[in-house]
Formats: sequence, C-alpha cells, structure tokens
Amino acid sequence: MTNVAPETLAAERRALLHYVTAVRRALTELRPGEMRARHLPTAMTEIGMIVETTESAANQIMQAAEEILGQPPETPPEAYRAFVEERCLSMMEACSFQDLTGQRIAKVVEMLLKLENKIGGLSELLGEGVEEEAPEPVRSGDEILLNGPAAPGEGVDQNDIDRLFA
Repeated sequence: MTNVAPETLAAERRALLHYVTAVRRALTELRPGEMRARHLPTAMTEIGMIVETTESAANQIMQAAEEILGQPPETPPEAYRAFVEERCLSMMEACSFQDLTGQRIAKVVEMLLKLENKIGGLSELLGEGVEEEAPEPVRSGDEILLNGPAAPGEGVDQNDIDRLFA
C-alpha cells in the first residue's frame, strides 16, 4: 500500500467525480435518443425529398426539351413559337426545385453542424486520444465503386486519364 495523504485522495476523488459528472452531462447533451428518434429520420426524409424533387425537375425539363425537338418541321412558325415558349416556361418552372432543395439542404447542414458541435464538446472534454482516426472499413464488391462523383479539385480528372494513354 502506498503512503498517500488522505487530503490527496479526497482531492483526486473529487476531481474524478467532477470529470465523470462532466462526461455524463456532455453525453446527456448529445441526446442520442432524440438524435435517433427525431433528427436523423428528419434528415433522411429531407434528403429523400431532395432526390425526388430533383428527379422530378430533371424529368420535366427533359420531357419539355424532347417535345421541342420532336416538333415536326412543317409546324407553322407562330404555332412553333407558342409551343416552344410553353415548353420553355415549363422548364423554368421545373428549375424552381433549386430553392426548395436549397432550403432542405440548409436544414440538414444545420442539423449536422449542431451534432458536430456537441460531439466536439464531448471530444474536447475527453481529451487526447479520442480523435484518433478510426480504421477505414473494409469494402468489397460494388462498395468499392460507390464513392459518387468527386468534388471539384478532388479525384482523377480527364487530364490525368489522358496522360495515362499518352
């Protein structure tokens, strides 16, 4: 047994109790139950609606363009002009999806930023070693290919591919 003064042990115990209390408070502030029950489903719904809205708009634009291109050449000029104007208005209306998707994306981003701040606070409280990078999950089959398009300035561009074949 070590010779530690009772005051030192009491101080250590108080410090440990304070630390555990702070960690519990930080975990409570994360509200994992609320996150799973409300925030994440809301974010998933918003993202699903973004996909639906953009798909619908793209289909509407493509349909209008196909109708314009499919108009017979013998259509009288005035009728053709009215037809094209109507389809162009349809395309412009379809482009209004951008406002709605922008609002939905902003809502999801705000939710993610709040979560990031809460996790950052917990991480700061827990100290060093917590933010070590987790190992990359092992991916196989189609998962390897499912990265989506690269952000501007990231990934391989056409010049890189051209250099491979030069």
